[in-house]
This record gives sequence, C-alpha cells and structure tokens, in this order.
Amino acid sequence: MNNPTVLVVEDDPNCLFGVCQILNDEGFRVIPAENGKKALEELKAETINIIITDEKMPEMSGMELLSEVKKLDKHIPLILITGYGSVSMAVEALKQGAFYFFEKPLFDKGERFITIIRQALKTQEMEQELDHLRKEVGKKYSFPNIIGNHPKMIEIFDIIEKVAKTDKTIMIQGESGSGKDLIAKTIHYNSLRRDKPLINVNCGALTESLITSELFGHRKGAFTGAIKDTIGRFKAADGGTVILEEIGEIPFHLQKMFLRVLEEREFEQVGSSQPIKVDIRILATTNRNLREEVDKGNFREDLYYRLSVVPLTIPSLRERTSDIPLLVRHFLEIFQGKKILIEIEPEVLQHLKAYHWPGNIRELANIIQQMIIFCKGGKITINDLPPHLFLKNENAMEKKEGKVPLMKMVQALEKKWILSKLEETGFNQEKAAKLLGITRKMLLNRIVKYNIKKIRNF
Repeated sequence: MNNPTVLVVEDDPNCLFGVCQILNDEGFRVIPAENGKKALEELKAETINIIITDEKMPEMSGMELLSEVKKLDKHIPLILITGYGSVSMAVEALKQGAFYFFEKPLFDKGERFITIIRQALKTQEMEQELDHLRKEVGKKYSFPNIIGNHPKMIEIFDIIEKVAKTDKTIMIQGESGSGKDLIAKTIHYNSLRRDKPLINVNCGALTESLITSELFGHRKGAFTGAIKDTIGRFKAADGGTVILEEIGEIPFHLQKMFLRVLEEREFEQVGSSQPIKVDIRILATTNRNLREEVDKGNFREDLYYRLSVVPLTIPSLRERTSDIPLLVRHFLEIFQGKKILIEIEPEVLQHLKAYHWPGNIRELANIIQQMIIFCKGGKITINDLPPHLFLKNENAMEKKEGKVPLMKMVQALEKKWILSKLEETGFNQEKAAKLLGITRKMLLNRIVKYNIKKIRNF
C-alpha cells in the first residue's frame, strides 16, 4: 500500500502535532482531527486506511468513535491511545474491535508504534481481499459452505451446478478430509430431491454379516435376532438420495448386490423374494482410486462404470493452497459464532500455506480450533502454531533440497521457543529461564549464540 492515509484524532494540539510529525516522517499521508465529530466528517469525505485516536476527549470518546467507525466501515483498523490506561480498558477496547491499545507517552515507543500501524494495514489488506474473493464466489455460485477460489474448485462448482438438478449417479473421489461428504450433501440440497430424505451409509463401518440387512432390510424371522420387519436404508431414502460413503471398502464378493439397485432401482429384503421398487439417487464417495482398484481385481469393473456416470475428483488441500486464507477466515467465523474477535498474523498464513496437509481441510479446521483456544491477546501469532507444523515444513523443504541438516532444524526450533518465553516474560531472563527449565547462565549463552535482541516494550 503506497502512502496510506492515517486519520489522527486528538484534542490536545501539542500531542496531535507530535503524532502527525512521527507519521509524516515515516511517509504516511496524515489527516489531523481535533475531535470525534471532525473525524467522522473526514471519514466520510476521504479514503482513510487507519485511524489513531485519543480515548479521553470531550463530546465523543475514543470508544464512542470506534463504535461509529465500525458502523461505517468494519475494515478500518483503529488504534486507541490514552494517558489513563488500565487492563480492563484495554480488554474492552479489543472486544469492541480496536486493533491495538497504546498508553501515552508515545514518543519513547516510536518504533513499536510504527510497527503496529504497519501490521494493522496488512491486516486490513488481507480482510479486504478476502471479502472481495468471497463476494466474487458468492455472485457466481450458490454453495456458501464450499469455500474455494482455486481453478480446480471453480471447475467443481461448475460440475455441481450442471448435475445437481439431474438424477445422475455421481462418484466423488478424494483424500480423507478433503470434503467429499460436504460435496455430496451440497449436490443433494441443490437438487429437486432437497425436501426428501438424505441417507448416509458408511460402507466401511458395516460388518459383512449385517450389510444386506442394513441396506435392504429384513423380514421377521429371517435370521436369529430378527424379531420384527425392518425396511433398510434404501427404502428409508425412497424419493431422496443415498450417499454411499467409502464405497471402495465393500468386499468384492458383496459388490454384485449393488448392481441391481443401480440398474433397476429394486432389491429384495433378507428373508423375502418379493422385489421392492425405490426411487432414489445414489452418490458414492471414496478415498481410493477405484480405477486402480479395478485393475488390481479389488473392485468390479461393471459396478465402477455404473457408479461413475459423473466422476468428480476433489483436490487435496496441498493442491489448492491459495484457498487457505479463505478457509482460515471461514473457520474463524464458524468457531467464534460469526463474531471475528481473533485476528491472525500474515506470517501464520504463510506458514499454513507451506505445510503439506496430510489430513486436508479436516486437519486445518482442527488446528484453527486449537489456535483459537491457546492464543493470547486476541491474535493468533506464529508461536500459536502446533510444533509438528514446523517439523513437517522443515522436512518438506529439506526433502526438496535432498538433505536433512538435523542440527539446523533443532537450533531453529530452540531459538523460536526461547524467544517466545522471553517475550512472554517481558524479556525477564530469570523468569524465562525458569519457564524453559534451564539456568540463567545457559539462557544468556543461547541469547548470544542466536543473536536474540530485546524488543522494546510499550
């Protein structure tokens, strides 16, 4: 962002001049305002990137101005400054949507002050970009629960739009955690059968002895324990949709029974010779490559072709890392009840994009929940990432380069851990050493070794 515009609101003329001078020296375009009313007028007349305001002002306080600003533009970051700060006031300001809270005087915290302003501007850019992407996707597709702007996801949206209102059988393939079940449900709820039953059948969870009874039902007395008639999953879905989850897990000798259902939409209950007709649509999912399973003799070729009238392959998360910022924001909204109180540093997003995601979107969702729980100060930082992400990222990088410098990896992790404890204790070496379980002398040696420099407090 070139020459971003900063609106400075301060009723003290000397303080207003001083803050404006600091910002001018850093290359910002500065607009001064002596009170909240004047600030709102400037906000409506100018394109403002960030607001810095005093808290204690006549007529309109900084917190009241914050409330009005959020009504006009929720993306403009606002930093509060005050000479009468308290922990409770800072907490309340962050809850109400302030980006940061500074105590006066600012002149001995100039470096930190400018750093926070630049972080706020980066956050604003990211939020505006995410909003733009979400609006673009929303205009073209009516599948709000499927998040993605990657070309492979756009292709999937196109296929869903074309096949949802048909009765075609669809085979959805993809790795575990990639969203196959979500895609299948989206197809059903955008179909003409949306008001009819949706029945999920986890083929991998059905035992061989119960699979026919569970799917087709049975008559009373058909086997030991059959004390009454049951209709089975296919009959229960009559008029609606059946999702056959992990169809590739069905034993080969039992796969033939599905052919009749797919071809004729009829079956017989266990213990009965009377055919039962059903009107169902079948969607199948699998984390296996069924074409390869057919070649190996593990899956019937005729069943494969009847299931894959419309084949759909879901990309893994590592194939569409450009969607990770969108997915992260989506999960932050879900796990915080639509109220986005917690922010995430750009560096964290870059690290998430570098990870290889063996568990795909499900793993990402779990990690976001963990970071929400353990982060401090309403912001997710690099220190909140689970340790295994660092190891996996380092391993991936070294594998690509064809070497594994173990000591380099260990030292990088040690430096990061020491720095996090120093920051946690305000660079109190004695306290940090206790948290790390080492002596102060050992800590000093490592500070020198890793050239760790103290960040000035504010």
